[in-house]
Amino acid sequence: MPRVFSAPGKALVAGGYLVLDPQYNSYVTALSSRMHARVEKLPTSEKNSSIVVKSPQFSGAWSYEITHREGFCEITCLTGGKNPFLEETIKIVLAYVRSETPFHYSITLFSDAGFHTQENTEKTVSENAKKAFLYHAKPIDQVPKTGMGLSAGLVSVVASALLATMLDKPVSAIADIIHNVSQISHCGAQGKIGSGFDVAAAVYGSIIYKRFHPSVINELLDQPVSKEFCVAVKNVVDSIWDFTHARCNLPPSLRLIMGDVNGGSETPKLVSKVMEWRKQDPNSKEVYDALNLANSRLMAELQRLNQFHFDNPIGYEQELEAGTLFMSLSNCISAIREGLQDLTLRSGAAVEPPEQTHLLNKCEELPGCLGGVVPGAGGYDAVCLLVEDSQVESFKKASEFDAAFNSVTWLELNEESQGVIEESAEDYKGL
Repeated sequence: MPRVFSAPGKALVAGGYLVLDPQYNSYVTALSSRMHARVEKLPTSEKNSSIVVKSPQFSGAWSYEITHREGFCEITCLTGGKNPFLEETIKIVLAYVRSETPFHYSITLFSDAGFHTQENTEKTVSENAKKAFLYHAKPIDQVPKTGMGLSAGLVSVVASALLATMLDKPVSAIADIIHNVSQISHCGAQGKIGSGFDVAAAVYGSIIYKRFHPSVINELLDQPVSKEFCVAVKNVVDSIWDFTHARCNLPPSLRLIMGDVNGGSETPKLVSKVMEWRKQDPNSKEVYDALNLANSRLMAELQRLNQFHFDNPIGYEQELEAGTLFMSLSNCISAIREGLQDLTLRSGAAVEPPEQTHLLNKCEELPGCLGGVVPGAGGYDAVCLLVEDSQVESFKKASEFDAAFNSVTWLELNEESQGVIEESAEDYKGL
């Protein structure tokens, strides 16, 4: 029987740029838009193995021949062109598992609507109507992304599908293996070691995150597959990584709203510019320390609100009705924005460019909005807001009558604190 797995997208609510440094905590929210992978093990009489990956929403298909050597597997892409995220994931999974028995896997990928701009699409619904996906008229490389961690979700869900199937275990029992394999794969595909918060959120869900040290996986990048490489991968994946992924969730009556802005940003260029400034400006530590203080206060306030609701739900509701519950939280968001604006001014990178400052200021005037940030590395792609749950519809309605929001699409998603899960294969029939 086929098995299906899914992994969530993410929003880095607090921790932009600081997330690259192992000394700082960040707050990452997992979102209800998920990447999905349906995996089926098919019979094979061939000496060699194969993995076929299909993406019907974007008319994509890739096939890989797997040749079994002594102590390792050699991977050859037969059709579909180069896809580094798929290739690296297959490479690292096979290096870890080191299967000696021939196999044939067919993987079908689906992505929820929140990951891409939704123009020129047609909805397709499963037989039991429990799943629906947008099929695009253009191939995936021609459809703009919304910055919710598409590549991290792809790597994590393909790694989950292959590892759970090959090891014959539930994903909950191998979450750390999935995470470590996915981090190595994602960094290998990017050609550099990133912060890893997007992969961690895809695997573990909403988390307070502090990154692993790059030296953990540095020796594995850009290495050819060999018996020795497989041994090294196995040792690194099975080792204890020093990083934080503490589960968290937004307090009750609070909703995260993502707005897709009709703009575009090149994250690597933004990050490079900030990193170069940080090295050259002796006062950069002051900016980082101020941002860290603001981020820490936001995380503490979110935890305080959750604890308050747990200890005194009646008092929580009374403060909510009185309009005083989220005042401190709103102040925390303002302090983070001040830090990001200072970072923009000093580094010259468009972390919160003037256009986004104007848009976020307008958002704060709408009903129920406590404030928001330009998520992740910043730029022109999106805004991330915290809004009172009871005011969401009023918030969206009010934005319809303001020209400042003409270029903003509110994405239909919410926080979903779970990371990788196994889905019901029945829900995907007919797609």
